[in-house]
Amino acid sequence: MRIALIDADPILIERTRASLARSPFIFLATPDAASAGEADLLLVPAASLAGLPRGTGIPAIAHGPPHLLRSAFLAGCADYLRDPWTAEELAVRALAVLARVQERFAFPWGELAIEGSTLLTPAGPVALGAIQSRILRQLLASRGQPVPRAALALCAWGRPARASSRALDMHVASLRRKVTGAVAAAGPRFITAVRGEGYMIP
Repeated sequence: MRIALIDADPILIERTRASLARSPFIFLATPDAASAGEADLLLVPAASLAGLPRGTGIPAIAHGPPHLLRSAFLAGCADYLRDPWTAEELAVRALAVLARVQERFAFPWGELAIEGSTLLTPAGPVALGAIQSRILRQLLASRGQPVPRAALALCAWGRPARASSRALDMHVASLRRKVTGAVAAAGPRFITAVRGEGYMIP
């Protein structure tokens, strides 16, 4: 797991590498997020967080003084380390963040990732409703297999849908439009209806 230390002090970089030499992390020192390459996580000074490009799909942990905590979360960080912090605290928080956001799915046209109710696509982030987010997670978790309508309804609302209700179909149609609108290459068959069974993502 690769953590890019953005605009970090050289002493901080060496201290972190030495303290976590036996951890599963590889630390990359980079001047900015554009140089982070294939990093799994960014460690960013809170004062620099607002300048990070959005929609990269790479979660960021910000660090800095306590009074910047609120603005850092508003700017989109996944977690915050209040000064002074230790390398061990970074390791624990990094593992927790990566466990939350490792919902990434590869397709021939690119990669999708889900963070909360935001779908990260190659073309940028797409806001999903809470119900759409739950439906998409269920379909992606069962990719290649049809998910029965009853199971999707339970996932979406926590209760069975009425047989005559078209609410699920409307949410699926809206979800399909959002993904296809963001990534035209996904095509209208990103979510397909399987007659007599439900829906699936091929």
